[in-house]
Amino acid sequence: MSDLDMDLLRAFVRVTETGSFTRAGQLTGASQSAVSVKIRKLEKRLGEALLSRSPRSVRLTSFGARFLNDARDLIDLHDRIASRVSGAEARKPLLLGISDHAAGHKLPAIIAELSKALPGHRLHVSAGLSEDLYRDFKAGLFSAVIVRAEDVDVPGQTAFEEDLVWTASGNFVWPADSPFPLVALNGSCALRRLVVASLKEAGIVREDVFTGTGVGTVQAAVAAGLGIACLDRRNMPAGCRDVGRLYSLPALPRTRMALYTRQERGQGGAVGSAILRAFQQHG
Repeated sequence: MSDLDMDLLRAFVRVTETGSFTRAGQLTGASQSAVSVKIRKLEKRLGEALLSRSPRSVRLTSFGARFLNDARDLIDLHDRIASRVSGAEARKPLLLGISDHAAGHKLPAIIAELSKALPGHRLHVSAGLSEDLYRDFKAGLFSAVIVRAEDVDVPGQTAFEEDLVWTASGNFVWPADSPFPLVALNGSCALRRLVVASLKEAGIVREDVFTGTGVGTVQAAVAAGLGIACLDRRNMPAGCRDVGRLYSLPALPRTRMALYTRQERGQGGAVGSAILRAFQQHG
Protein backbone atom coordinates (compact mmCIF):
# COMPACT_ATOMS: atom_id res chain seq x y z
CA MET A 1 0.00 0.00 0.00
CA SER A 2 1.31 3.48 -0.89
CA ASP A 3 1.53 6.34 1.61
CA LEU A 4 -1.74 7.89 2.76
CA ASP A 5 -2.38 11.51 1.81
CA MET A 6 -3.86 13.70 4.60
CA ASP A 7 -5.98 15.57 2.05
CA LEU A 8 -7.62 12.32 1.01
CA LEU A 9 -8.22 11.30 4.62
CA ARG A 10 -9.79 14.68 5.41
CA ALA A 11 -12.14 14.36 2.44
CA PHE A 12 -13.22 10.91 3.62
CA VAL A 13 -13.92 12.11 7.17
CA ARG A 14 -15.87 15.14 5.91
CA VAL A 15 -18.08 12.95 3.72
CA THR A 16 -18.85 10.63 6.64
CA GLU A 17 -19.65 13.59 8.91
CA THR A 18 -21.97 15.33 6.46
CA GLY A 19 -23.35 12.29 4.62
CA SER A 20 -22.91 14.18 1.37
CA PHE A 21 -20.17 14.71 -1.22
CA THR A 22 -21.66 18.13 -2.00
CA ARG A 23 -21.70 19.32 1.63
CA ALA A 24 -18.21 17.95 2.20
CA GLY A 25 -17.03 19.93 -0.82
CA GLN A 26 -18.68 23.14 0.42
CA LEU A 27 -16.91 22.82 3.76
CA THR A 28 -13.51 22.18 2.18
CA GLY A 29 -13.76 24.57 -0.75
CA ALA A 30 -13.86 21.80 -3.34
CA SER A 31 -16.40 20.67 -5.90
CA GLN A 32 -18.52 17.55 -5.45
CA SER A 33 -16.62 15.84 -8.26
CA ALA A 34 -13.24 16.73 -6.71
CA VAL A 35 -14.30 15.15 -3.40
CA SER A 36 -15.47 12.05 -5.26
CA VAL A 37 -12.09 11.76 -7.00
CA LYS A 38 -10.29 12.00 -3.64
CA ILE A 39 -12.40 9.20 -2.18
CA ARG A 40 -11.71 6.97 -5.19
CA LYS A 41 -7.95 7.63 -4.86
CA LEU A 42 -8.02 6.73 -1.18
CA GLU A 43 -9.99 3.54 -1.87
CA LYS A 44 -7.48 2.58 -4.56
CA ARG A 45 -4.55 3.07 -2.16
CA LEU A 46 -6.28 1.05 0.55
CA GLY A 47 -7.47 -1.64 -1.83
CA GLU A 48 -10.93 -1.54 -0.24
CA ALA A 49 -14.23 0.28 -0.77
CA LEU A 50 -14.92 2.84 1.95
CA LEU A 51 -18.35 4.09 0.95
CA SER A 52 -21.50 2.65 -0.56
CA ARG A 53 -23.10 5.25 -2.81
CA SER A 54 -26.69 5.57 -4.00
CA PRO A 55 -28.60 8.50 -5.56
CA ARG A 56 -30.06 9.38 -2.15
CA SER A 57 -27.46 8.36 0.41
CA VAL A 58 -23.83 7.72 1.21
CA ARG A 59 -23.07 4.93 3.67
CA LEU A 60 -19.94 3.45 5.16
CA THR A 61 -18.97 -0.04 4.10
CA SER A 62 -17.96 -2.42 6.88
CA PHE A 63 -14.31 -1.68 6.07
CA GLY A 64 -15.04 2.07 5.96
CA ALA A 65 -16.63 1.95 9.42
CA ARG A 66 -13.55 0.22 10.83
CA PHE A 67 -11.17 2.61 9.06
CA LEU A 68 -12.95 5.83 10.11
CA ASN A 69 -11.44 6.02 13.61
CA ASP A 70 -8.00 5.24 12.18
CA ALA A 71 -8.40 8.09 9.71
CA ARG A 72 -9.38 10.51 12.48
CA ASP A 73 -6.45 9.38 14.63
CA LEU A 74 -4.01 9.88 11.74
CA ILE A 75 -5.36 13.38 11.04
CA ASP A 76 -5.20 14.33 14.72
CA LEU A 77 -1.63 13.04 15.08
CA HIS A 78 -0.54 14.82 11.89
CA ASP A 79 -2.08 18.13 13.00
CA ARG A 80 -0.54 17.96 16.47
CA ILE A 81 2.93 17.28 15.08
CA ALA A 82 2.55 20.00 12.44
CA SER A 83 1.51 22.47 15.14
CA ARG A 84 4.53 21.68 17.29
CA VAL A 85 6.92 22.00 14.34
CA SER A 86 5.43 25.32 13.23
CA GLY A 87 5.30 26.72 16.76
CA ALA A 88 1.54 27.25 16.49
CA GLU A 89 0.57 24.62 19.04
CA ALA A 90 -0.72 27.21 21.51
CA ARG A 91 -3.18 28.64 19.01
CA LYS A 92 -6.23 26.41 18.88
CA PRO A 93 -8.65 26.39 15.94
CA LEU A 94 -12.06 27.98 16.56
CA LEU A 95 -14.57 26.88 13.93
CA LEU A 96 -17.35 29.46 14.07
CA GLY A 97 -20.61 29.43 12.13
CA ILE A 98 -22.57 32.68 11.90
CA SER A 99 -26.08 33.08 10.60
CA ASP A 100 -26.21 35.58 7.77
CA HIS A 101 -29.07 37.30 9.61
CA ALA A 102 -26.96 37.66 12.75
CA ALA A 103 -24.04 39.47 11.16
CA GLY A 104 -25.13 41.02 7.87
CA HIS A 105 -22.88 43.86 6.75
CA LYS A 106 -21.30 44.04 10.21
CA LEU A 107 -19.49 40.72 9.76
CA PRO A 108 -16.04 42.27 9.08
CA ALA A 109 -16.18 44.34 12.28
CA ILE A 110 -17.35 41.33 14.31
CA ILE A 111 -14.54 39.11 13.00
CA ALA A 112 -11.96 41.84 13.69
CA GLU A 113 -13.23 42.15 17.25
CA LEU A 114 -13.03 38.38 17.77
CA SER A 115 -9.50 38.24 16.40
CA LYS A 116 -8.39 40.81 18.98
CA ALA A 117 -10.33 39.20 21.83
CA LEU A 118 -9.13 35.63 21.13
CA PRO A 119 -5.43 35.87 20.18
CA GLY A 120 -4.87 32.26 21.26
CA HIS A 121 -7.23 30.93 18.57
CA ARG A 122 -7.10 30.57 14.81
CA LEU A 123 -10.49 31.67 13.51
CA HIS A 124 -12.27 29.71 10.77
CA VAL A 125 -15.58 31.44 10.01
CA SER A 126 -18.50 30.26 7.88
CA ALA A 127 -21.68 32.26 7.22
CA GLY A 128 -24.92 30.64 6.10
CA LEU A 129 -28.47 29.68 6.98
CA SER A 130 -29.24 28.94 10.63
CA GLU A 131 -30.67 25.48 9.98
CA ASP A 132 -27.62 24.37 7.98
CA LEU A 133 -25.13 25.76 10.49
CA TYR A 134 -26.83 24.17 13.49
CA ARG A 135 -27.06 20.82 11.72
CA ASP A 136 -23.34 20.94 11.06
CA PHE A 137 -22.71 22.05 14.66
CA LYS A 138 -24.52 18.96 15.93
CA ALA A 139 -22.41 16.86 13.56
CA GLY A 140 -19.27 18.24 15.20
CA LEU A 141 -18.16 20.50 12.35
CA PHE A 142 -18.20 23.74 14.36
CA SER A 143 -16.85 24.79 17.76
CA ALA A 144 -19.63 27.36 18.11
CA VAL A 145 -22.48 28.86 16.10
CA ILE A 146 -24.65 31.97 16.33
CA VAL A 147 -28.04 31.22 14.76
CA ARG A 148 -31.70 32.23 14.93
CA ALA A 149 -33.10 30.41 17.97
CA GLU A 150 -36.45 29.98 16.22
CA ASP A 151 -34.83 27.83 13.54
CA VAL A 152 -33.40 25.15 15.85
CA ASP A 153 -34.81 22.70 18.37
CA VAL A 154 -32.70 23.43 21.48
CA PRO A 155 -32.56 26.62 23.61
CA GLY A 156 -29.23 28.41 23.47
CA GLN A 157 -27.55 31.34 25.18
CA THR A 158 -29.16 34.58 23.98
CA ALA A 159 -26.76 36.78 22.03
CA PHE A 160 -29.31 39.50 21.29
CA GLU A 161 -32.95 40.05 20.35
CA GLU A 162 -34.13 42.19 17.48
CA ASP A 163 -37.31 43.40 15.79
CA LEU A 164 -38.16 42.08 12.35
CA VAL A 165 -39.37 44.87 10.09
CA TRP A 166 -40.91 45.22 6.64
CA THR A 167 -38.13 47.12 4.88
CA ALA A 168 -38.22 49.22 1.70
CA SER A 169 -36.14 52.02 0.24
CA GLY A 170 -37.02 55.56 1.17
CA ASN A 171 -38.64 56.35 -2.17
CA PHE A 172 -40.25 52.95 -2.84
CA VAL A 173 -44.00 52.89 -3.60
CA TRP A 174 -46.10 49.72 -3.66
CA PRO A 175 -48.65 50.36 -6.43
CA ALA A 176 -52.26 49.73 -5.44
CA ASP A 177 -53.86 46.47 -6.66
CA SER A 178 -50.50 44.90 -7.49
CA PRO A 179 -49.01 41.79 -5.81
CA PHE A 180 -46.77 42.23 -2.79
CA PRO A 181 -43.22 42.62 -4.20
CA LEU A 182 -41.24 40.18 -2.04
CA VAL A 183 -37.47 40.43 -1.72
CA ALA A 184 -36.13 37.44 0.23
CA LEU A 185 -33.68 34.58 0.44
CA ASN A 186 -34.36 31.27 -1.27
CA GLY A 187 -36.91 28.68 -0.19
CA SER A 188 -34.62 26.96 2.32
CA CYS A 189 -34.60 30.08 4.54
CA ALA A 190 -36.83 29.69 7.62
CA LEU A 191 -37.42 33.46 7.77
CA ARG A 192 -38.70 33.39 4.20
CA ARG A 193 -41.14 30.63 5.16
CA LEU A 194 -42.39 32.73 8.07
CA VAL A 195 -42.93 35.73 5.79
CA VAL A 196 -44.73 33.71 3.11
CA ALA A 197 -47.01 32.17 5.74
CA SER A 198 -47.78 35.60 7.26
CA LEU A 199 -48.70 37.09 3.90
CA LYS A 200 -50.84 34.10 2.99
CA GLU A 201 -52.71 34.23 6.31
CA ALA A 202 -53.37 37.94 5.75
CA GLY A 203 -54.74 37.22 2.28
CA ILE A 204 -51.99 39.19 0.57
CA VAL A 205 -50.95 37.89 -2.86
CA ARG A 206 -47.18 38.01 -3.29
CA GLU A 207 -44.81 38.14 -6.23
CA ASP A 208 -41.15 37.14 -5.88
CA VAL A 209 -39.29 40.10 -7.39
CA PHE A 210 -35.86 39.13 -6.03
CA THR A 211 -34.46 35.92 -4.55
CA GLY A 212 -31.02 36.19 -2.98
CA THR A 213 -28.42 33.81 -1.57
CA GLY A 214 -27.38 36.03 1.34
CA VAL A 215 -28.61 38.94 3.44
CA GLY A 216 -26.21 41.26 1.63
CA THR A 217 -27.92 40.60 -1.70
CA VAL A 218 -31.34 41.17 -0.13
CA GLN A 219 -30.14 44.46 1.36
CA ALA A 220 -28.83 45.58 -2.03
CA ALA A 221 -32.10 44.71 -3.79
CA VAL A 222 -34.18 46.58 -1.21
CA ALA A 223 -31.90 49.62 -1.29
CA ALA A 224 -32.24 49.63 -5.09
CA GLY A 225 -36.03 49.87 -4.74
CA LEU A 226 -36.95 46.44 -6.14
CA GLY A 227 -39.46 45.63 -3.41
CA ILE A 228 -40.07 44.91 0.28
CA ALA A 229 -38.08 42.54 2.51
CA CYS A 230 -38.35 41.27 6.05
CA LEU A 231 -35.07 42.17 7.77
CA ASP A 232 -33.75 42.44 11.30
CA ARG A 233 -33.83 46.13 12.22
CA ARG A 234 -30.03 46.08 12.65
CA ASN A 235 -29.72 44.98 9.02
CA MET A 236 -31.83 47.75 7.48
CA PRO A 237 -29.70 49.48 4.81
CA ALA A 238 -29.06 53.20 5.07
CA GLY A 239 -31.85 55.20 3.46
CA CYS A 240 -34.44 52.46 3.98
CA ARG A 241 -37.52 52.53 6.25
CA ASP A 242 -40.07 50.36 8.01
CA VAL A 243 -43.22 50.28 5.83
CA GLY A 244 -45.28 47.86 7.93
CA ARG A 245 -47.80 50.44 9.15
CA LEU A 246 -47.83 52.35 5.87
CA TYR A 247 -49.10 49.29 3.97
CA SER A 248 -50.98 47.61 6.87
CA LEU A 249 -48.74 44.54 6.67
CA PRO A 250 -48.96 41.64 9.18
CA ALA A 251 -47.24 42.13 12.52
CA LEU A 252 -43.84 40.45 12.69
CA PRO A 253 -42.37 38.77 15.79
CA ARG A 254 -39.08 39.64 17.43
CA THR A 255 -36.23 37.31 16.58
CA ARG A 256 -33.62 35.92 18.96
CA MET A 257 -30.06 35.07 18.02
CA ALA A 258 -28.55 32.35 20.19
CA LEU A 259 -25.05 31.04 20.82
CA TYR A 260 -24.31 27.32 20.91
CA THR A 261 -20.80 26.21 21.88
CA ARG A 262 -19.12 22.88 22.50
CA GLN A 263 -15.97 24.28 24.11
CA GLU A 264 -14.78 22.86 27.41
CA ARG A 265 -16.23 24.57 30.49
CA GLY A 266 -13.31 26.89 31.34
CA GLN A 267 -12.35 27.72 27.76
CA GLY A 268 -15.96 27.75 26.62
CA GLY A 269 -16.79 30.53 29.07
CA ALA A 270 -14.04 32.77 27.70
CA VAL A 271 -14.77 31.95 24.07
CA GLY A 272 -18.52 32.29 24.50
CA SER A 273 -18.17 35.61 26.32
CA ALA A 274 -15.92 36.98 23.58
CA ILE A 275 -18.38 35.96 20.87
CA LEU A 276 -21.30 37.51 22.72
CA ARG A 277 -19.42 40.77 23.33
CA ALA A 278 -18.44 41.06 19.67
CA PHE A 279 -22.06 40.79 18.54
CA GLN A 280 -23.44 43.05 21.26
CA GLN A 281 -20.84 45.78 20.72
CA HIS A 282 -21.60 45.89 17.00
CA GLY A 283 -25.38 45.68 17.33
